[in-house]
Amino acid sequence: MKNIAKLKTTLKGFTSTINRYPITILLFFLSAVFTSYNINTHDIDNISEILFALALGAAIYLVLQMMYERFCLGKRTRLVFGGIAILGAILYYLIVEFGVDNFSGEHALRTVVLLFILLVAFIWIPVIKSKYDFSESFMAVFKAFFIVLLYAGVLFLGISLIFMATDMLIIDVDSKAYSHVGNFIAYVYAPIHLLSLIPIYCGTSDKINEESDFKDSKDNKDSKDNKDYIKPSKFLEGLVSYIIIPITAIFTIILLLYIIMNITGDFWKDNLMEPLLVTYSITVIIVYLLASVIDNKVTDYFRKIFPKVLIPVVLFQTISSILKIGELGITSGRYYVIMFGVFATVSAIIFSIRPNHKSNIIAPILIALSLISILPPVDAFTISKRNQIERLTNVLEKNNMLINDKIVPNADISEEDRNIIISSVRYLGSMDYLKDVSWLQDYSTSYDFEKTFGFPQYGYSIKEPDIWRFYLTDRTPIDVSDYYFIVEVDLYSEGKENSFEIIPLGDSGYYIDLEPKDGIGDLIIRDNRQNEIIRYSFSGIFEHFTDRDTDRYSEISMNEAEFTAENDNAALGIVVKTVYLEIGEKDDFQNINAYVMVKLK
Repeated sequence: MKNIAKLKTTLKGFTSTINRYPITILLFFLSAVFTSYNINTHDIDNISEILFALALGAAIYLVLQMMYERFCLGKRTRLVFGGIAILGAILYYLIVEFGVDNFSGEHALRTVVLLFILLVAFIWIPVIKSKYDFSESFMAVFKAFFIVLLYAGVLFLGISLIFMATDMLIIDVDSKAYSHVGNFIAYVYAPIHLLSLIPIYCGTSDKINEESDFKDSKDNKDSKDNKDYIKPSKFLEGLVSYIIIPITAIFTIILLLYIIMNITGDFWKDNLMEPLLVTYSITVIIVYLLASVIDNKVTDYFRKIFPKVLIPVVLFQTISSILKIGELGITSGRYYVIMFGVFATVSAIIFSIRPNHKSNIIAPILIALSLISILPPVDAFTISKRNQIERLTNVLEKNNMLINDKIVPNADISEEDRNIIISSVRYLGSMDYLKDVSWLQDYSTSYDFEKTFGFPQYGYSIKEPDIWRFYLTDRTPIDVSDYYFIVEVDLYSEGKENSFEIIPLGDSGYYIDLEPKDGIGDLIIRDNRQNEIIRYSFSGIFEHFTDRDTDRYSEISMNEAEFTAENDNAALGIVVKTVYLEIGEKDDFQNINAYVMVKLK
């Protein structure tokens, strides 16, 4: 009976969570549906844009719900907030789908930063002008995350073991079943469980009983003491106090000794220094927030001492990052490292001055700096793009390699200038900015670095292979009325190796065979006595496309895609879906995906 009562309580908790965050749960459920459909079909080309849009809408509603609970009244407000969240998801999708040419790494990173801002706001808003502290709200989310991570991991492992046992002992289980389970655990179970562990803080909405959708003095979490959610468990308290803080202290001593012993020379440009200091700063700030909720001598000393140690460490990190700009220019990653250095310095100063006061002020600082990093014209992407283009332009003009808006190859330049060209072009390419520079558009098509700039990118010359790729126009109808059988084949040959298994033509006693020769080779129809009925050489198809004078990357019509052969025994038709040929300095690669149609006479 106790177990049944406990189960009912849990289910009521999940139900109240859905009532509390209906739009968020709905959008996460839609994410699970779209992901599940894509796992089965792989038909959704813009799945990333869809999932980002749904995640953004879900996060917006989380923040608005926190605002409602803290400051607002009435059902209408919640309905308006729900509409805003859904509208935000729709507008985001329309913008990235139709407002940009290509959803690149820049757009994904901007979205991740925006989601991070919403996460910080979600933690901070409930404790604005409250008796609770940002560190306490952070502790509640921190605890909830790792509890759900543990439960979700055990749940996925348990279901996977059941599937494995069923697959081995009873019937075959589709391998996609594991992906579907992980998908619904991640998008449905985990969010509901995590949000069920977020306390309802005292706010304006607590003053009304009739209009609140989730008010229930017996069943709702708000009737419980929020300390149950904010207070760390004994295990977490011991972990932070007696393991994490001592390890952090020892690491701090080692780090400071290293800085003192190597403060001259190449120390400032040490490639390991920057990520090491950033990781250390993030760790100290997180541990500080956790330690602020734990009351003992160890955490008290940590709060008093470590912020003062963090200040010089962060300054070293920021100086190291600024010096790196002279060597590699400004990149979006370095921009964020410097921005974090500013945040960490300000936070360390605040923690040093007010070690036992509320840490709420760091949340708006972090939100403001994050917003600056994604809003033009001072965002990470605009500044880094402009800096790298100017840096590249200056070096090219200095070496007379940019004339009349065209790049002139020049191998006779200094090693330093070569490195600047290489690093800038790599960054612009990784961020999909090459097409935005008129004199780099040819390179963005060929990616032949040595031909474009006159020297190899990797310190040695690489001859780029010749590549041809053609594909049949989508939804092209194929007339199969003259044939008895149609089979789709996907064949490849790399060097002298190939992979093919004979394909029977129903119960006719005939089958499709492949005879490797100079690439993929010849396709042959044989009978059950291995007698050759008809053959067709794929080399003829590849020669046909490589002899074309048109673009090497293009769509082809049905007339261009169809090849036929016929004799007294059979008629053979081949309709090319895609054909890919790569001729390199040493090896060739061929691939053809086609429909093979056969008529036996």
